[in-house]
Amino acid sequence: MTTTSRIAAITGVSALLSIAAVGVALPAFAAPGSGGTGTITVHKFEQPLSGDLGEADGSELTVPSDATALAGVGFRFCVIDDVDLSVASDWDRLKDITATVDAGGDLVVTEAPATTLTTTCGAEVLTDADGAAPSPALPADRAYVVYESTPPADAIYTMQPTLVTVPFPGNGTGDAWNYHPHLYPKNVLAGSGATKNGTIVGGKVTFDVTVPINNLGLDETTTPPSPKSYTQLQVEDQLSGALTYTGASVVLLDPDGDEVAIASPGDYTLTESGGLVTLTFASPQGLALLDANVGGSVVLTIAADASATGTTANTATITINGVGSDVEVVDPESFFSGAHVVKEAQNRGAASTVPLAGAGFTLFTRDGLTTCPADVAAAEADATLATVDTGAAPFVSAADGSTPEIVLAEGAYCVYETTVPAGYKGQTTGSLLTVSGEGASTTLVNTQMGADEGDLPGLPITGSNGRLLLTIGGTALILTALGLVLARRRREARQQS
Repeated sequence: MTTTSRIAAITGVSALLSIAAVGVALPAFAAPGSGGTGTITVHKFEQPLSGDLGEADGSELTVPSDATALAGVGFRFCVIDDVDLSVASDWDRLKDITATVDAGGDLVVTEAPATTLTTTCGAEVLTDADGAAPSPALPADRAYVVYESTPPADAIYTMQPTLVTVPFPGNGTGDAWNYHPHLYPKNVLAGSGATKNGTIVGGKVTFDVTVPINNLGLDETTTPPSPKSYTQLQVEDQLSGALTYTGASVVLLDPDGDEVAIASPGDYTLTESGGLVTLTFASPQGLALLDANVGGSVVLTIAADASATGTTANTATITINGVGSDVEVVDPESFFSGAHVVKEAQNRGAASTVPLAGAGFTLFTRDGLTTCPADVAAAEADATLATVDTGAAPFVSAADGSTPEIVLAEGAYCVYETTVPAGYKGQTTGSLLTVSGEGASTTLVNTQMGADEGDLPGLPITGSNGRLLLTIGGTALILTALGLVLARRRREARQQS
């Protein structure tokens, strides 16, 4: 390489480095009128209980680890066609521009007093798994309206259309102008955090629907923004045909988990019709209690009897301020009809058993039951065992030996005989009843008293052998008597001689 070539090469490299250095430094000194491009990134999260994720100044925030990102939310970035921010006077126009979305979902931008401005919108951008929706490169020195074009299906409130400039004023800690502003709008989702549990013991089913009293955020249409209030909280729960409603109750808990006094119908209403249970907070005093206990929860408990084969699968619809969402029972349990106990008797001398009436039983259960305690007293003392409610009718064997059929949850049960028919020996140990389908049963056999030696006192001996023994015994007595008579006569004869 010649000296001239080497110098040219060095000069070229120096020029590139200089250009690169200038390119890196440009954002620090860029200002409206400098041209170029920028971006706007929307980060979508659920409304946190605290109300904020951080300062809304256009900078990128470090979001708390427990913040819930919302994926699949759509945003559009629309430039206001006749606003040019390279012109100083157009910055003054921004304070008079408002943006709304009409009933048809279309963006409407107006400049006071009544001028409708045209916009050009790019394609919808969906948030990713982290809740981020970055715009494509946007020309700088323009004003944009960002609006939520596809909100979550169960969002109570959506993001208000927001006017954002590129560049956006800095926050005082870095560059004077931010060419890549970040927005952090939040959605309040109906029923967010709600849970539903379904439990069954024997044939008694209980559902607990817990609805958090979430922060609804700020109403940005007011000046200054004011907290949004509850206008409705409703829970609807349709029980299946295999369940018979027996009752329900409601508890309101404050943020510390302490119960708040509430009354019906003043604060809420609770009704049931055709298995549809409906809880509604709609009165002014009831809604005021919700607003005063943000961070707490409402708990609806529903009790029902299993009356046919089915499961505890169930869905509750939660409606907050007119927007509904569903919450379902996790891991529902099955229950089956026709469970019963069969009692039979083994009578003395009989070759086979026969049905036995009048035997009463008590059932116990727990998850994972494989063996039964030694007797009913031990079962009653075992705190891990639950006594099964077998219904209003006595759980006693009838003439056919069977107890009434009942509905029981899938699982194992310890059966103890607590009423023993007269004349029979009862069973003191527990018997295992396994329910895995309809018609489950277990058979218990009682032995008749007297069937085993020692059960009863012995009876007088009868029959031919008995007569022989009596004859022999009688003859012996007669011979003994004759011997005594002869001996006495011999004594008398000796005395006379």
